[in-house]
Amino acid sequence: MATLPPARRDDFLLGRTAAARCLTRLGVPGPVLADGRLPRFPAGVTGSISHRAGTAVCLAGTDPGIRALGVDIERAGALPPAAARLVCTEAERARLAELPDPTDLLTALFSLKESLYKALCALGDTVRGLRELECPVDALGEAPGTGVLTVRGVRFEHGGARTPRSVLTWAVART
Repeated sequence: MATLPPARRDDFLLGRTAAARCLTRLGVPGPVLADGRLPRFPAGVTGSISHRAGTAVCLAGTDPGIRALGVDIERAGALPPAAARLVCTEAERARLAELPDPTDLLTALFSLKESLYKALCALGDTVRGLRELECPVDALGEAPGTGVLTVRGVRFEHGGARTPRSVLTWAVART
């Protein structure tokens, strides 16, 4: 953490603070440790952390039926349309190209893919890039939407919320 620029360090600490508050609400002692780049929650807790530009969120639970969680928060409209080539599959880019202004949907899609990425990594899957994760763009509805989708053979419940300033998404894999 000492090598991070001050803003990233502050966001990291905000994320850990959000996780500590989450654990307190769950009645679970112990810090969230680091396992490489992934957070390691105490035994019996499944969780995920996201932080961006002075805002942090944590999604965690003790339900043994939850295999993995992923959460992500992004600044609304953060990705310009040109970023689609870095984030989206060919089919996703084609669908976004049909829209007059794909910015909000692209940001929601990126956020959902980040949530899925975190959950898949928690399951031990190796994801090299977000373009490897195919998501039906129409499943996002009014960006980011809610529903169920299957990615890499794993069934996820997903959802999200959007404000004028941010996009929040989550993905949950159950047993």
